[in-house]
Amino acid sequence: MRRTLFASSLLVLVGCGDSATGPGSGPCATNQGIEICADRSSYRPGAFVDLTITNKGSETVFKDFCSVKVVGKTDRSVPFEARYDPTLLCGLDVTQEEIVTNMVELAPGASIEEQHRIATFAFQGFYRVNVWFLDENGDRISMTPFFTGTFDVIPTAGA
Repeated sequence: MRRTLFASSLLVLVGCGDSATGPGSGPCATNQGIEICADRSSYRPGAFVDLTITNKGSETVFKDFCSVKVVGKTDRSVPFEARYDPTLLCGLDVTQEEIVTNMVELAPGASIEEQHRIATFAFQGFYRVNVWFLDENGDRISMTPFFTGTFDVIPTAGA
């Protein structure tokens, strides 16, 4: 059974922690009509990033639940990691059928909120959250991820 969302919001928690805040309060990025926002511009290692993902386009899109990843770097001139890996959240033996079953459908105008944890051993640097979108068969619609705007991870940042 595919997870379906329409114009109302749904809170999907990956892990546990603080509750999600509203969209647009942190760094955002928009690609092909999909806006992905983090809730803050800086975090400490081990903190949760609250994401708001909004389909601002005119077509239904399918978010891959399995491959969302917080990625970081210390040098702004180096590209972020952009590897597709559905085993991250769905296990080493994940099948295409499981990917399709777990993908989240976003109708035009729909938003979802999710939490993703920064590793407790994360280095100080520049980060973003990579999110992959799929077609109705579970195949990637892009060879590069969709992502949040860049945020900082600093040991002394707020919760």
